[in-house]
Amino acid sequence: MSRWLSECWLGAGLALAVALGSPRPAQAGAWLREAGEAYAKGSVARLTGSEAFDAEGERRPLDDPGLYATAQYHEVNASLYTEYGAARWLTLIASVPLKLAEHEADAVVPVPDIEGSSFGFGDVHLGARLPLHRGRWLAAVEPDLKIPLYGPPDPVSDDPELGSGFVDFGAAAALGAGVPRVRGYAQASLGYRIRGGSTSEELYWDVEVGSEPWRSVRARLRYDGIDSQGAGSGVAAGGTPVPGAGEQDHHRIAPTLAMGLAGSTELSLTWRRVIAGRNTLASDEWEIALSFLGRVLPVASGAR
Repeated sequence: MSRWLSECWLGAGLALAVALGSPRPAQAGAWLREAGEAYAKGSVARLTGSEAFDAEGERRPLDDPGLYATAQYHEVNASLYTEYGAARWLTLIASVPLKLAEHEADAVVPVPDIEGSSFGFGDVHLGARLPLHRGRWLAAVEPDLKIPLYGPPDPVSDDPELGSGFVDFGAAAALGAGVPRVRGYAQASLGYRIRGGSTSEELYWDVEVGSEPWRSVRARLRYDGIDSQGAGSGVAAGGTPVPGAGEQDHHRIAPTLAMGLAGSTELSLTWRRVIAGRNTLASDEWEIALSFLGRVLPVASGAR
């Protein structure tokens, strides 16, 4: 019964995300929204993995093969990401996911099977983007605050974590520029995150390029990574190395194919794959998203 209720709530979340979500090419890192302008992206994604990268960066089965067979981690989430131009010099950012996460494995010796399941909202992210330079190229700084909705991970529970359980604060510097010759853009960012509790701090980065090779058809390629700092990065924060649980390194690629629809609405399909890491799931993720960019509120004269 609880599983059925979780799926019903997740279905409602998926519908809400698609209904509310609506971006032009994902120029985010260094691009600010104009005053009164909003960007919203509603997405639905499914992530799976049966292997993990261990503390040495080697791929291994998700669970001990001497104890378990057919180990699998599944995660379905509906996410809403928004940006709003509060003023020409300030863009506000917020996002929250709704997740259904499952970890299953069949025991091959006399130990209990793994049958973990969690449903609920993940960590809330609040941030801002402030300009450092405008012109042919752009630069901005982006502070970010992550607020957990749950306590620290329980290392003995089979239920996957929905977040890290600790407050994090990070800040990144971003650069971006348009590339008119190919109707595209390029951007990159580098940041540092201070993590609460006993989890190690993180260095994080991303690089993204995009173009519109044909009318309304858009292609993007993104690479991002996280490098945990300090001696604690050799041990996962939770029992299962699920995404976002902390103490993880990863290198991930994400190609996207998108189609511009009416106005500034876009429909996109993204595949994400973790290609290397430490203490992290070797995952594949497919995401479909609907996004929108446009003016939503009148602009006060002082905000221009």
